[in-house]
Amino acid sequence: MIVDLCKMDLYEFIYSMFAHISFMMLIYLILGITLAYFIYNSIVTTWFVKGGVVNYDTFLTKFIQVVSKDNYFMNYGYWTPGVDTLYKANNSLVDLILEKSGLASAETKGQKILDVGCGYAVQDFQWLKTIDPTNHITAIDISESQIQMAKEKCKRSNLDSRLDLQCCDAMHIDKKFAASEFDTVLCVESAFHYADRPAFFRGVNEVLKPEGRFVICDLTLSDDHVPTILNGMFLRTFSDFLHIPRSSLVKSEVWKQSILDAGLVIEEYIDITDKTFGPYYNNTFHLYIKNAGIPSTIATIIYDIFMYLQPFSYRLAVCKKV
Repeated sequence: MIVDLCKMDLYEFIYSMFAHISFMMLIYLILGITLAYFIYNSIVTTWFVKGGVVNYDTFLTKFIQVVSKDNYFMNYGYWTPGVDTLYKANNSLVDLILEKSGLASAETKGQKILDVGCGYAVQDFQWLKTIDPTNHITAIDISESQIQMAKEKCKRSNLDSRLDLQCCDAMHIDKKFAASEFDTVLCVESAFHYADRPAFFRGVNEVLKPEGRFVICDLTLSDDHVPTILNGMFLRTFSDFLHIPRSSLVKSEVWKQSILDAGLVIEEYIDITDKTFGPYYNNTFHLYIKNAGIPSTIATIIYDIFMYLQPFSYRLAVCKKV
């Protein structure tokens, strides 16, 4: 009888200790996850997103200009044969947009152009070298610091009469500008950041003149994207750091339909994914790792992970208001 009682006490003791340890492990796990989330959120809001807007200054100084000195472009670039640097690829992409808009033709004169999400307006300065002097560009961005820097360069370059730079939210272009004010609207790799992309497309339709043209390059989810735990974690992290609203995480058919619903007609639609993400990541990661003095094998591993998990496609559309 005494032995049975001792055994019972031992079992109860072991059970009690196991329950206590399990409970403490659960508490530590919850505290660890909470701390990790707090650190993660602090990094995002301190360095990468400020006031609900992407902090491009961080990306510019900590990443882009580490691999491409004095480069103020903010796009993945268009990597075609012979294009072997990020700067060349950036230039190639904005040249492609200009070509598709028809503005590169010497016969296109007296056009009013709106560039939405212009960043530091590097593409606008490049376009002004090509388009006829009678054409005028209005470039807008939500970042006051980027617009201010662009204005200073514009003044130094004596281009004030050809380029008007304004701070404006892309969601409000139909309130900022008059109806049917512009012949052409351009948007280079910016719309996927917008809180309501379909509303932006409706605004584009509002400010365009009849028969006016809208050219956009943008990110969508790949048509063959199937959510998994791994790519879901990647997508969540990527979206947080680049401030991509959940509403913008749609596949191409939804993206195209939102353009059509805005009253625009899609004249040309191109998937240029194979000339954007892959060569961009390959070039950028290897240069970044090399400049940091880290073995190139690490860059290859990071590249493979990104290419395996990244769920995006890169689209270009040429549209017209009817």
